[in-house]
Amino acid sequence: MKKRKRVAALVTMASLIPGLLSAAENWGGSLAATSDYLVRGISRSNQHGALQADVHVASESGFIGGVFASSVQFDSGDSRNAELSAFAGFSPRQTGPWRTRVLASYYGYLWNDSGSQYNYAELTFEAAYDGWLGFDVVYSPDAPRYLSYRGLTGVNSTSAEVNLRTPWRRHVAAAAGAGYSEFGGPGGRGYAYWSLGGVADFSPCSISLFFVDTDANAKKLFYSAAAHDQWTATVIWRF
Repeated sequence: MKKRKRVAALVTMASLIPGLLSAAENWGGSLAATSDYLVRGISRSNQHGALQADVHVASESGFIGGVFASSVQFDSGDSRNAELSAFAGFSPRQTGPWRTRVLASYYGYLWNDSGSQYNYAELTFEAAYDGWLGFDVVYSPDAPRYLSYRGLTGVNSTSAEVNLRTPWRRHVAAAAGAGYSEFGGPGGRGYAYWSLGGVADFSPCSISLFFVDTDANAKKLFYSAAAHDQWTATVIWRF
């Protein structure tokens, strides 16, 4: 029953996209290949490469929505799987240097019995100043966490992240980010993560290279899935 509810939530969110598209002011998407699919310093592709795609739309009133897909593999014992997510939110029109938006997202893993236990929802608040400073706060009521006596279970999780980017210079910019994620449940704990690298933008394509790491607590929570002083490269084609 729980799995059916989660699948229904994903389908419901995806069904909102055609309505947004009909009233869309603009739409776009991307195709990407990355050497490791990392989310807040944690690998979702078992430290291997992943293929990704997304389509998103925005209406004149500020409502936004989209769908995203990526290949994933949480553990070496799992077969390659797919992550499907849908998001909807609102980004008010602003004339000053600040830009904000709120997103509700749902992530589903529909074709893997083990992977379906990783399904979860998120609420994200994003704020950016003049294109060089960004803040993200993310809350999840059922983020997956492995407990030795219960296996995979959903717990509340909160993450906060700050990102910095230098001005573009000949299509290249340096960037850095740092964040902290806190997980609830028995013996709840958190971990820190950070990244440093750069982006080369040759529209409609871009290439990024980042060095990513997490602290010791991440390795206790996620074992080999946590980043270990590693470089990750991503190529994105936007349309």
